[in-house]
Amino acid sequence: MIQKREHAYLTVYLSLVFGIVLSLLLALIEGAAIGATRAQAELIADLGVDSVFAEYNREVLTQYELFFIDSSYGGKDGGIGKVQTHLSEYLGKNMDPDKDVGLFGGITYLKLTNPYLEISEVSYAGDDYGAVWKAQAVAYMKAVYGGDIINSVKEHLAVVEENEMHTRDVAAEIKKQKDAFEEALVKKEIIEYDAETADGASYGKVSKLVDKLIGGGLLKLAMPDGEKMSDTSVNTKDYYSARIRAGKANAGIGLHEGAEKADGLVDELIYGEYLMKMCGNYRDKKEDSFLSYQIEYILYGYSSDASNLSACLATLFAIRSVGNLISAYNSANMKNQAESMAKFICALILSPELAPLLKEILLGMWALAESAADVRNLLDGGKVPLIKKENQWSLSLLGILSGDFEGSGKKDDGLSYQAYLRILLGLMDKQKKVVRSLDIVEMDIRQTEGNEHFRIDRCLDYMKIHFGFTDAQGHDFVFEKKMCYE
Repeated sequence: MIQKREHAYLTVYLSLVFGIVLSLLLALIEGAAIGATRAQAELIADLGVDSVFAEYNREVLTQYELFFIDSSYGGKDGGIGKVQTHLSEYLGKNMDPDKDVGLFGGITYLKLTNPYLEISEVSYAGDDYGAVWKAQAVAYMKAVYGGDIINSVKEHLAVVEENEMHTRDVAAEIKKQKDAFEEALVKKEIIEYDAETADGASYGKVSKLVDKLIGGGLLKLAMPDGEKMSDTSVNTKDYYSARIRAGKANAGIGLHEGAEKADGLVDELIYGEYLMKMCGNYRDKKEDSFLSYQIEYILYGYSSDASNLSACLATLFAIRSVGNLISAYNSANMKNQAESMAKFICALILSPELAPLLKEILLGMWALAESAADVRNLLDGGKVPLIKKENQWSLSLLGILSGDFEGSGKKDDGLSYQAYLRILLGLMDKQKKVVRSLDIVEMDIRQTEGNEHFRIDRCLDYMKIHFGFTDAQGHDFVFEKKMCYE
């Protein structure tokens, strides 16, 4: 009898292959599970960070249209620790979404925990003397506004700088000329000089008017009738500028990766326009603001509205004086009038050789008086060109000597008070401009409910965060995330 022998080669082969395939399959399943868990961890982190960035300060957005997280959350103290606590709470809710819902039988199979969380980098609004705030403000303006006003301000700045209107001191020049004239009279032993010409002009009047114009009488001459200055004052030690000077401001890393530094001339003018849009001034006060003249505070930084407006008027007077003196010297008719009057007055005091010097004084006095009328016109809502034509002058030489400083009233051609403020913002120190503007932000935000302790150097717009998650099987998931407002 013949016996058949069965061969099991195929069975053994399949068994071996199946073991390998099963191991691979199990490895793939575990890998997929780990990948899904990691994706879940990253999703939880994203949701947490998004939730923290959704807690931007509403008043900063409402009043200044920028996004910043107030790390004090309305309290007296703030910093990275509070933000990290908020983030941890959000992570906890996202890792176990059913925990607070109270669903019977609810279960989270991944069982993720978050044993490690660190915010390692932040950018505060006040970093680098407000560079972070300024960068976001300029980016906002570029996104929503055109450049017509900026181009106009650039042109006006060029005129001011070419003619040294922001550095030349006409009042000091006229005083020096007046002192030289009177010293010459003393040497000639001439002490009586009140004799008047047929038109009522005399050197006595000229001397008193020059003293009034270069002395303390400017504000009275410039303020429109019935107008009163705000009497509000602040303690500047309570605000950002004082903390940054004392080295007590919170500091982060400065401008974060991807943020564009706003430092060129165009950016500077754009930031100036942002301030004009967001802040009040004498002609356009911001509703519910703490200081009435906010732009004027940014320009000069004094503790009271009155001091800031006075300083602003003095600057406008100085700029207008240069422009008007240039205009007077460009006019043959005005120079002839000043020369004729100088000759008559010098003849009366027996000093004809001093007529050329008196002509210079008369032209300067005329320019100063016209400048006072210009400032008054600007405050009253009128407009004044940087350099006038003769037919744009308000005052006559004889009118000034007879006490007329009001001229022909409000004009509608030229630059407004706000346009001059734009020029002054363009001329001022960049760092002081941003720092003082952040004082204004703090003043206004603190006026609102729940923000009594608001500090701009606690507000952040960028974070770099390190996360560490662990699942039920003990797998660790470590990664970092960066986020900012864009």
